[in-house]
This record gives sequence, C-alpha cells and structure tokens, in this order.
Amino acid sequence: MMTTASSDTKTAKYMSVATSRSGLTAIKQLKSDPLSYYMGNRADYGDYVRIKSLPGFDFYTLTYPTAVEHVLQTHQKNYRKPDVFLKPTILLFGNGIFTSEGDFWMKQRRLSQPAFHRNHIGAMANIIVECVEKMLARWDAKPDGSQIDLQHEMVHLTLSVAGRTLFSADLTDHATDVGNAVREAFEVLNHKMNNYPFVFPLWVPTRDNKQFKHAKGILDSVITKIILERRKNSQPHHDFLGMLMDARDEETGRGMSDEQLKDEVLTLLVAGHDTVAASLAWTWIMLSKHPHVRAQLHDELKSVLDGCNPQLADTERLTYTKMIFDETLRLYPPAWGQPRQSIDEDVIDGYYLPKNAFISLNQYTTHRHPEFWERPEEFDPERFTPEKIKSRPRFSYFPFGGGARVCIGQNLALLEAQLAIATIAQRYQIDLMPGQEIVPDPTFTLIPRGLVSATLKRR
Repeated sequence: MMTTASSDTKTAKYMSVATSRSGLTAIKQLKSDPLSYYMGNRADYGDYVRIKSLPGFDFYTLTYPTAVEHVLQTHQKNYRKPDVFLKPTILLFGNGIFTSEGDFWMKQRRLSQPAFHRNHIGAMANIIVECVEKMLARWDAKPDGSQIDLQHEMVHLTLSVAGRTLFSADLTDHATDVGNAVREAFEVLNHKMNNYPFVFPLWVPTRDNKQFKHAKGILDSVITKIILERRKNSQPHHDFLGMLMDARDEETGRGMSDEQLKDEVLTLLVAGHDTVAASLAWTWIMLSKHPHVRAQLHDELKSVLDGCNPQLADTERLTYTKMIFDETLRLYPPAWGQPRQSIDEDVIDGYYLPKNAFISLNQYTTHRHPEFWERPEEFDPERFTPEKIKSRPRFSYFPFGGGARVCIGQNLALLEAQLAIATIAQRYQIDLMPGQEIVPDPTFTLIPRGLVSATLKRR
C-alpha cells in the first residue's frame, strides 16, 4: 500500500532514460567526476531522469525544486538514507544523528535539539570571535604579504571554534591531526561508497582499511579524552556537550549511553568544523576573484562596525556579509548531495518512482538550475536580497538539506561564518597566488582540491 504517493501510479509518466550516461560509462564518470556527470545529465535529459548502471539496478536523479521538496519534506516519511551511503558512513559516525534512522534517530534528534536552540547559539558569538582573534594574532606575527594554505587555516579556525563552542575544549594542539584524520577517513568512505557492495569488510587488512582505522583511532582518542575529562569535572558546563550529557528522554527519563554520546560528539566535531571550513575557504577564493564584491563588503563593515569586532547584535545589519556567504553556499555547497531511497512506490511531479529506488538529490546541480538562477555559474551575492529570495521556490536552494533531517547545526554554522568573515575582512585582505587552478573536490565534503596558496595583506 502506498503511504505517501501524490497521485495514482497508473496515470504517472515514466522518467527519461539517460542512454548515453548509463552502464559502465555512468559508473566510471560518477567515480571520476560526479559533479560534471550530474550537471551534464540534467542538461541532456532534464530534471527527472532514470540511469541504468549495473544490471538490475537503476537510480534516479531529481533536480527540480518541487521534486526535492517532495522527497525531503512533504513526503519525507517515504524516504530513507540508502545502505550504499549509510553502511560506509556508520563506520566513522557510529549511530549518531547523521546516520541513524527511524524511531531511534527521532529520539536522538529530540535529545540533541535543545543544544542547538537559537538562544543558546547566540551566546556562542563572543567565543567565535575570540577564536578568530586568536588566529589573527598568529597572522599578525607574520611579515606582511606572508603566504598561507587557505584551506589549512580555515580548518584550524573551525576546529578551534568547534572545540570551544561544543565542548569548552582547546583543540589547538590536535588541529592538524584531526584535520588530516577527517580527510583520510573521508577518502576511504568515498571509495567504499563508489564501490559498494564490492568492498572488503573493515577487518581485512587492506591499505584503505588500515588508513581508515588509523584515522578513526585519532578521532576516537580525541573524543574519548574530551568526554573523560568532562566526567572528572563536577562543575556545570553550559556547552553542547554538557547539554547532551544532561539530556533525558521525556518518556523513559534515560540519558545517552557512553557509546552513543561518543558517536554524537564525533558527529558534531566532524560536521561542525569540516563543512564550515570548506565554505569559508571558498568564500575567500570568491572574494579574491571578485574585488568589486570585496569592496562592497568593506563598505558595509566600515559602516556597521567601523573597526570594532562584530557582536551578535551586529549580525542583523551585516546583510551583505551574509549574502556573500549564501552565494558561496549556492555555488559550493559543502554537503553537495542528498542520497535517498524510496520505501514504497511514489509519484513525484507526475513521474512514477518504484519501491526501493535509489535517488540522488544534488544541491550542486539544483543550485545552478537556469530556470531559477540567471547566469548560474557567476558569483553574485545580490541574488540573496529578500525580494529575490521570495521570488524563487524554497528548494531551489537547500545547502543544509531540508525537512526533519535538515542540518541541526545550521544556525551555528551561519553565525560562525558571518562573524568570521566580518572579523577577518576588517583586518586582512586575502589574495590568491596567481597561476593556480582551483577546482572543487567532491570526495565527501566539497572542498577546494589540493593546496590553495594565498597571501595575507594587512588592512
């Protein structure tokens, strides 16, 4: 029996079949260049496409905003994260809210939600600025015009912010190890997803499995140390870890087990720094390539802050600063795809979808849909004026996902980015070193590929 279908399946249309992008060709390109594959697929076959890959296995790409909304929000109970995504990611995140499903996920989300209430997040503003100031003090000690690895610097910054805001912990000494471990783990997870189910189980001592175990060991060690130190400290802490440790299920009165707490803390640490670091790196890349946008940013910062560090109350007036980050998230959404699997058959925008169908919802492609984004490849923060936002369908832009599983840390990430951009841009101009080809790396989070060399010029 269909539980969520929007109309009768007997009258539904069938989706276009991507004949030139199917079979081994599809598998090869999805592994080597998935962004180009999805973009080309939409351009050639439209917004509702069926791709034949392995014999007996098809998958579907849905690009139109109403289709995205159908899957993520209005009919979300009919869709789950597929095993091809879940089984590899569970190796890293355990049974945290990123990977868990069903009633257990709902319970964990309910326990975690109060820690991300808007009022609580607002209290983190001063801590975020303090972390940025600590980075800038390190930059101040360098000669003017010094060269940096942009992605590396943003990872260090966001790990510092995550440590302080989430756990009241200083992760400075662990930043390099944690950052490297996350990227190493993501590489292996990406390989396992691309080759699922034909991958060796983790106990087989392959090179990839050894790499993953080493990376996971580093992350588990850091997390375990944070939790053990908190257990030893009887003083109350009004951070996210403290709230998670104190959280109790309304029905049972039980809190989280130690293993579950570790899974949730690891999820928060990884998701809380990696995505923001990637987006901030892309922001400075875009500002360096678009000096007229940077000049307008400086005008706003001069008018609103006049050299002072931003505070929470200032964020309401730093509208162009936020528009810059919104436009960066449009072009380079860190979580660039949302895989789902249908539980029962369904009809989406008049198109038939079978039971157990694997679906790819792709922010990278929908955010470039020419029907909703004029000159979609160009960087233009003016797209995010209130008037233009109202003129577009809601799910033409969904960098944090949508529905019940929308990113729980969305408000914290937006606040962190806005404060970081405003604080840094007042003190430094970041320019890319010439001659670099900067392309997105979709291995897991959408980061700039390789070393991004930039210079620091004091303002």
